[in-house]
Amino acid sequence: MDVNAVNKARVVYYGLLSSLFSFCLGRDQFDNILKSIDVLRKNPIDEQTGSALNRMQEKLTAGGWQALKDESDAVFYNPTAAFVPMTASFYAEQRDDGAKRREMIGYVLESKFRRNADEFKEQEDHVEFVLFFMQQLILEELRGDASCRILAGKVFANILNEMLDEFADGLVRHAESRVYTDAALVLQSFTECERLFLDIAGPVRKKQDACRPSDRAEILSGGRA
Repeated sequence: MDVNAVNKARVVYYGLLSSLFSFCLGRDQFDNILKSIDVLRKNPIDEQTGSALNRMQEKLTAGGWQALKDESDAVFYNPTAAFVPMTASFYAEQRDDGAKRREMIGYVLESKFRRNADEFKEQEDHVEFVLFFMQQLILEELRGDASCRILAGKVFANILNEMLDEFADGLVRHAESRVYTDAALVLQSFTECERLFLDIAGPVRKKQDACRPSDRAEILSGGRA
């Protein structure tokens, strides 16, 4: 296995997902999303990812930044719609600002990075911040810092691994999710690849928490543009 090549692809996936789940989705994130999709769709992880990336490119090209921002607001921040939690603490404790945030702060302090409060308004265990932090650790590993691989493994195992399945399911189920349904499919495939690459088992999940393949197929065939 060419670990450097894998890491370069991981950097792009983490950058794409971090931008998609941005707390304040700006035009700079939108530009990064389009560029990342164009790169990744040419050599996707699997068929599900390739199809999802192609659909995302079509929808984003047609709708532009404003359409994605409106969808992001509807999916994540509309108080009258279904709630999709975005922090690791919520998935662990059903509340924000919990133990997972403190744990994530500890991982940040182990690194040379610090949260820029002017750029990141969200908490340290917010999915956008964690994904961006993972991207930076992998970049540092590519520059020769082997300790970052160990730290990234801990962050994935103890923060992301416990939340990403439920987070993706929430996106697939959400009534306002169109681009984010496809983003969830990309996230699902990437999560499984990360588990294989880092040799980390997925969490044990209750049957009622899992989104069955038939559910997903029904949602995707339900007339979403």
